[in-house]
Amino acid sequence: MRILQVRFKNLNSLAGEWLIDFTHPAFISDGIFAITGPTGAGKTSLLDAICLGLYGRTPRLNRVSKGANEIMSRQTGECFAEVTFETQAGTFRCHWSQHRSRRKSDGELQAPKHEIANALTGEIFESKLRGVADQIEAATGMDFDRFTRSMLLAQGGFAAFLQAAADERAPILEQITGTEIYSQISVRVHELQRVEQEKLKVLQAETAGIQLLSLEEENTLELQVSSLEQDEKRLREGVVEVVQAVDWLNRIQSLNERLKTIAEQEVQWQLAFDQFEPDRVKLVKAQAAASLEGQYATLQGVRDEQCKDQKMLAEYQEALPSLNDALNSHKNAHHETEQKLVRHKTTLNEEWPLIQRIRQIDQQINASNQQIQELDLQYKSVLSKVDEGQQASKQQQTLLDTAKHQLEAVHQYREKHAADEWLVSGLTGIEQQLNGLLAQHEGMAEQVMAHSAAQRFAGDAEKVYQQCLKNVELRHASLDHVNKQLQQARSDLATLLDGKLLREYRQEKETLFREMAFLKKIAALEEHRAKLEEGQPCPLCGAKEHPFAEGNVPAVDAVEERIQFLEPLITSAENKEAEIKAREHEETQARATLMESQHQLQLAEVDKRSAEKACVELSEALAVNREQLLEQQTKVLAQLKPLGISSIDQVEIRQQLNVLKTRLDQWQQQDVLQSKLEKEIYDLQSKIQSQKAIIETQQTVLLEKQQARERINITRDELLSERSERYGDRVPDIEEQRLQDTVRFAESAEKAARDKYAETADRFGRLQAQIETLQKDTEQREKELAVLDVEFTHALQSQNFADETAYLNARLSISERNAWSEKAQALDAQNTQIQTRKEDCRQRLAEEKAKQLTDQPIEVLQAQLDEQTKALHVLSERLVTSRHRLRENAAAKLRIQDKQQAIEAQQVECRRWGNLHQLIGSSDGKKYRNFAQGLTFEMMIVYANRQLQKMTDRYLLVRDAMQPLELNVLDNYQAGEIRSTKNLSGGESFIVSLSLALGLSQMASKNVRVDSLFLDEGFGTLDEEALETALETLSSLHQDGKMIGIISHVAALKERISTQINVIPQTGGRSRIVGAGCKHLS
Repeated sequence: MRILQVRFKNLNSLAGEWLIDFTHPAFISDGIFAITGPTGAGKTSLLDAICLGLYGRTPRLNRVSKGANEIMSRQTGECFAEVTFETQAGTFRCHWSQHRSRRKSDGELQAPKHEIANALTGEIFESKLRGVADQIEAATGMDFDRFTRSMLLAQGGFAAFLQAAADERAPILEQITGTEIYSQISVRVHELQRVEQEKLKVLQAETAGIQLLSLEEENTLELQVSSLEQDEKRLREGVVEVVQAVDWLNRIQSLNERLKTIAEQEVQWQLAFDQFEPDRVKLVKAQAAASLEGQYATLQGVRDEQCKDQKMLAEYQEALPSLNDALNSHKNAHHETEQKLVRHKTTLNEEWPLIQRIRQIDQQINASNQQIQELDLQYKSVLSKVDEGQQASKQQQTLLDTAKHQLEAVHQYREKHAADEWLVSGLTGIEQQLNGLLAQHEGMAEQVMAHSAAQRFAGDAEKVYQQCLKNVELRHASLDHVNKQLQQARSDLATLLDGKLLREYRQEKETLFREMAFLKKIAALEEHRAKLEEGQPCPLCGAKEHPFAEGNVPAVDAVEERIQFLEPLITSAENKEAEIKAREHEETQARATLMESQHQLQLAEVDKRSAEKACVELSEALAVNREQLLEQQTKVLAQLKPLGISSIDQVEIRQQLNVLKTRLDQWQQQDVLQSKLEKEIYDLQSKIQSQKAIIETQQTVLLEKQQARERINITRDELLSERSERYGDRVPDIEEQRLQDTVRFAESAEKAARDKYAETADRFGRLQAQIETLQKDTEQREKELAVLDVEFTHALQSQNFADETAYLNARLSISERNAWSEKAQALDAQNTQIQTRKEDCRQRLAEEKAKQLTDQPIEVLQAQLDEQTKALHVLSERLVTSRHRLRENAAAKLRIQDKQQAIEAQQVECRRWGNLHQLIGSSDGKKYRNFAQGLTFEMMIVYANRQLQKMTDRYLLVRDAMQPLELNVLDNYQAGEIRSTKNLSGGESFIVSLSLALGLSQMASKNVRVDSLFLDEGFGTLDEEALETALETLSSLHQDGKMIGIISHVAALKERISTQINVIPQTGGRSRIVGAGCKHLS
């Protein structure tokens, strides 16, 4: 995860809207930057903005809600924080904001808002508070606690991961390194092992619920089924014979009934045929008339067309005179419109030269008016500039007088405080010497405290040494006692086994169990042995020799007695072996405890000697430092005497140094002010002279503008006089438009009259042509009709029609003709069908009577059939029941066989998952997770030690062998002593915590990658050499693409880091930000 940009508004002392762009080249090139500023200026507020934008909370404020907001700047009505960051999942922008009612500083707080969006497209992924938290954790792989322990180490919580408990470290490592899969595997193994056990139990329960028939019941059922099958076959044959006889009688009866039905149908057909005979005669005439339909249609069509043309000819001849009158009228109207058009065009041509001249005069008058207006505006503008220049000259003269008075005051101050000029070059050296004095005073105080602490440590070391000596003696005695108990247990086991191994007794016991089971099985077959005959095969195994049939069955009692002897022997031996293992474990623990005690004794002796040596060295160093302090103080007073300072107290060193800095600042301010005033006076004098020259030039321009206006005004008056005489107040454009409109209206009227005349003439010509055509067509069609009439009369006579009227009466419609034709065809087809069915029934009746299957009546046969059917039904039910029981028994055997195979396979599966569960399975996932996290923690320690060795060769991080996620420190300067991390000093804790943080950042997984690291304070606990080493280590991380941000007051640190973000306090408790990538937006 890399922070790209932070934007915020009104957070603590940083009022207003600010932007910090971490993609600025300065951050990319250096890779490390410092956030500097005085205490309380707002440095930590920058880290608060990052946490607030991402998680809606800060390390200093657990939650910011509607009820309380302690981070919003005072006297403001809104605040927000926005962070743009990049992960392997993409680039995101997270925005948090809160405002008061109406965004007023005295308004009521509103609920905060939080959202996460795609930084490239602006698409909002989530805007609910809880949903945003889940999205942030999914995108970054870290919640707030993990973020502040691995990426942003806040003030007061720098060593949080170092001091965290094992259960708190595991989730952080899991998220950073992506090893959460091990917890899931452990839980999954536990669940699968439980599922497989449940499957086995279900199979066993299903097998126990299957019931089987005994062998005797099965044989009885098989004999019963065979007998029932023979009875059923015999009974079914009798039923078939009776059924065939009954069916024969039913068929004969059915055929006789069908013959009667056919005879009735034949009578009904004859009646229908007689009724249709008159219609059949009409149908024949209609069919003859239908053959003349085409010829008659042609004749009738010619008649209709002749009548239509004659009617149209009469109408056209009647309309011809009125159309001729209209043609003459339109011709006269067209001639009148042509004459009007000529007159209007002549008038327009006569007026055109005068209109052109008047239009030219109007343009000249308008141009003159525009020039006069422009000159008036220019005159007013120049006059205004003259007034402004005179006013500006007065103001500049006033400023010049004020600057001269201020310069005189500066000269008086410099004469009075001339001695302070030396501070410009000498304050830096004095500041270093005073800080050196103060550091020496503080160092001596620390040495006094260290000397006292060394004396106390020496006494404590002596007590620890004596206690360790006693512990070693006690561990020796305990180890001897455990060894004696172990030897006694081994001797008792050897006596009990009597020279054999325990596995030999176990194998013998298993062999005896199998033999006893075999003997019991043989004894259970007594009934079957009694049925065996010499020379005949055994029904079970097929053998013809029967050794156990003669009564020589082995006895079971001797085997049982041997088993009863072995069981307590094996149990006692197993107990002894367990006791021996326990004693061996106790012996190993006692030996390890003794070695640990001996190691502690050696370490205590080293501590004792180191403490005594430290006391002596601290006493000597304290005396030397006192002499150096007195000598340095004398030198500093000699330099400060010209400034009026004759004595220096340790308490007043910082105050005196601040006074000197204030005097230097005042001198430098007066120096800057003098230069500024001298430049200002010179600039004002130049401006006053320049302004006078400009005013004189502008006054000359005013006179020229006034003379030009008078000349243009005379020319305009002459043009107005000429226009009034020639055209009055008329407008040329309006007059021209009026004349053109008159011509256009005349042209339109002429065109309309011309079009009307042409249209009427065209209609008159077309009407005459149509009359001539119709007259010719009617004359020719009269001849054609005479011929068609003769031909149709001959056709009527050929079809036996007297005249056209008889033909028309015989015609039928097509639907009527088709209906009568179909009816006639249907009667003929019905007659054919009746005759065919009648002959077929007679033939089949003769064939059935020839069979002569029975002489008994059908009532007797039906009674026999009912009785036999009932008996067959009862017999079938008994047979089905018996067969069903046999099939169920066979299926149960197969099911038991399948279930037994499934149980064996499931037992193998259960053993497999049980073994895996014993190794890594647990309901909460801790068993496998703790093992995997132990390996991950070991890897992290390796990374951290690489960074730690770059900073110091004294310490190494080691993992606690008994608690995999606990952390200790190996001190190489104290003979390899292993110390707890909770006992480290402030500087030691910082170095170790820094190495752990860097180690964590290198253990990036596919889920989390730490590319930005922010450190808040902690460097003040380091000496100069350790500080330089730590900075070099942090700077080297730039090669891995990481960016490091440091907040600190340490002056040396600020001097060594070139890229800085400075938080500068302002008046009223506000601050501003200055540095690379920083911008004030409001």
